[in-house]
This record gives sequence, C-alpha cells and structure tokens, in this order.
Amino acid sequence: MKTIFLLVTATFYGSGLTTLFGQTRYATADTAYIQAVEQALGHLEKGQCQPCLDAYQKAFKIAQKSALSTMRAALCAYQCQQPALAKTYIQQAVDIDYPIAEDTWIDYQSAPEFNPFRASSLKDLVQDIFVKKDAQLGINQSLKAQLQAIYTTDQQPRSRIDSLIRVYGQNSPQMQQLWQSIHREDSINLIKIEQIIQQYGYPGRRLVGAKLANTAWLIIQHSPVAIQEKYFSLIEQAANQGEMSKTNMALLIDRIRVYKGQKQLYGTQVNIDSSGQKSFDPIEDEKNVNKRRAEVGLGSLEEYAKQFGFEYKPTGN
Repeated sequence: MKTIFLLVTATFYGSGLTTLFGQTRYATADTAYIQAVEQALGHLEKGQCQPCLDAYQKAFKIAQKSALSTMRAALCAYQCQQPALAKTYIQQAVDIDYPIAEDTWIDYQSAPEFNPFRASSLKDLVQDIFVKKDAQLGINQSLKAQLQAIYTTDQQPRSRIDSLIRVYGQNSPQMQQLWQSIHREDSINLIKIEQIIQQYGYPGRRLVGAKLANTAWLIIQHSPVAIQEKYFSLIEQAANQGEMSKTNMALLIDRIRVYKGQKQLYGTQVNIDSSGQKSFDPIEDEKNVNKRRAEVGLGSLEEYAKQFGFEYKPTGN
C-alpha cells in the first residue's frame, strides 16, 4: 500500500482556484452571471477569444468581484491580441484580490491555461503590475524572486507526474527518471530554503506576500521527515501568526504522523492500495474531524474525498 499526497489539494483551499476550465464557486449567485461565466469558460476552452470576451463583459456588468474570472478575461484578451485590454483586466484582478490574481498567474498546476500567456512577451506587463503592487505592500522583492524561482523548480517537474503515469505507468523507467530529477531539485531547494530561514526566519506573508508565503513549507514537506520535524515548530508559529496558511500546517502535521505510524488529525493523507482503491489513512477521533478541518480552513472530508475521486464513508470512530 502506498500513501500519496497531492499538492494541488493543499493549494486549492488556500486560493480558491479551480482546475483547468472547471468552476464550482462563483462571485455571486445571480443566475445570469453564472450562465455568462460558464459560457465564457466554454469559449475559452475552445480558443474562441472574442465570444469569451463578450461573455465575460456581460458577466462583469452584473458583478465583477472575482479575480480569477477577471484574470481569465485577460487571457481571452491576450488570445485576441488586445494587450491593452489584457493589462486593464489584470490590473482590475489585482485590485479585486491580489493573492488570487497572483496565485492564478503563478500556479502552473491549478491554472495551466495561462501557460501560453506566461511564455509570451506580455509576461513582463503582468510582472510590472505585480511589482508595483508589491512595492505598495512593502514586499521584499529580492526574497520574493528567490522564492518564486524555488517554487517553480519544485512544481514544474511535479506537474508532469499524472501525464507520465497515464502514458507509461507508475513503475516505468520514465517515472523513475522523473522522480530522480525531482529528488535532486528537492535537495537543492532545501539548501536554499534553510539559508533563507537562517537569514530571515520564516519567509511569510509580511515579507513575500500571500502566495509565496507557503513556499518554505512546500519545500520542507517535500523533505525527509527529520527535516519536517526540525522545522515544524517554526512553521506552527508562522501559521499561528498569520504568516502562512494553517491549512498547510495541518497537512504537515498529518504527513509526519502518518510517516511515524500514528493516526492523522485532519484527514489530509490518502492511501492507494495495489488495486488502485483510495481511502484515508486512519484518522484520530474521526467523528470530530470535520470540526478540526474547519478550524484550519479545510472543507469537509466528504468534499475532500471527491477531489481524489472516491467516496468517504465515516467509520464512526
């Protein structure tokens, strides 16, 4: 039996992002707004940029409270070769909710539809908007750039895992090669993070903003359990002080406990057996797990299981 952990689940609760072209939450319950956003997403998926823009503009006349939808409208404008409009939408997204706007742009796994935009000449336009906002917030630009580079080298190879498994299989030479590359990058990134911690302490929201505040945690939770335990008190303190997400602290707690053969507290760790069946590793005081999850910003275990493609059936413990 093998325990797995998917990072995308960790970031999902913190950012509110959805997977490629999928959306289950909306800025308003207005049915006309929801219909317009769904139409826009359908056009975006098909590469129909002008109908996409028209649908978003219709939605925004009703309400424009979603940074994610506004960023996607910018993507449609980019596809229609309207850089000025794309810039306008990006600025609006930043003004609506900067962490979500930045998360959408940075997160290769949760928002891969932006990859062509990220690789275009317009990427500097986006970065300029973010840099100006960071200056207003007093963000350490140099440190943020370091963490962004670390985050990218951690996530890019991991974004290939699912596709390689589907094509070649879990135990294929291709997957073994990918894991070797991932472990090598993990070792390099850990050295960099430890140097940053020595200089700054935990690099949290105050120093680098909401999105990258979780980068140090990310690298630590990809490290051996001895490293996870070494820095756990630092991460716990940062989470309690609002410098990083309590959700991610909960994920690390469960990861350490499961590794040591203990029951997890929050039900974040999923087990896959040899036949592919998924289930949660044993949970302590299971009847109160959803209460504990809510306290750290996690949704119900029933919803969490659906993200992994299985149904959660409480044991009654």
